[in-house]
Amino acid sequence: MSQHPPYGHPGPHGRPNIHVDAREVRPGRGWFVIGALVIAGGIATAIVGFVLSLVSTVSIPDFEARVTSGQESSFTVADPGFQLGLYSSSGGGGQACVLLLPDGDRSDFDSPGYSHNVDIGAESWSLVGTYELSEAGEYTLSCSDDSTTTEFAVTNNGDGGVEIVRGVGSTILWALVPSFLGLVLGLTIIVTTAVRRGRFQRRLIAERQQRYHGHGPR
Repeated sequence: MSQHPPYGHPGPHGRPNIHVDAREVRPGRGWFVIGALVIAGGIATAIVGFVLSLVSTVSIPDFEARVTSGQESSFTVADPGFQLGLYSSSGGGGQACVLLLPDGDRSDFDSPGYSHNVDIGAESWSLVGTYELSEAGEYTLSCSDDSTTTEFAVTNNGDGGVEIVRGVGSTILWALVPSFLGLVLGLTIIVTTAVRRGRFQRRLIAERQQRYHGHGPR
């Protein structure tokens, strides 16, 4: 039983009807899949990084002290040098609270130069005051507001607004950089594979045309 040569039967005008199986072409089509996976991986990494960075940015550490209006609570600072953030629920203002310092003095909170609102479960907290802690020791948070249901809490805000801006910048970078790199690298793999496969296929066709003219009918 005879088999057809890889270049097939002669076509119109005596020209060979060249056939090239896609499985013969190199590099293999699997590289298209790899390119697509790189793009998908970049997007997935961007989404995960964005969500984690966003959660870290909008969240706040555990409260050092938490009081209801009319109460006070003491807490100890062992490692000073950070900004203490005063947060309020139910719209209370920072002027309702004072901070008793380790030396016995009382200090008001400064108005924050930035806004920070967070939700913790069913609770909503807003930054209403700041105080730069520079001394170790025991502090007491004392608050008195017209509403007896208003809660106040203090926590370590690190560098304050600088840290918030840094967190926002990190979130934006996570959203853009991995997806961009994945897209560029993935498209490069796909385009390079397509170009190389095209060249390889044309070379196979040329070789089979030469074989046909060299051994075909005269």
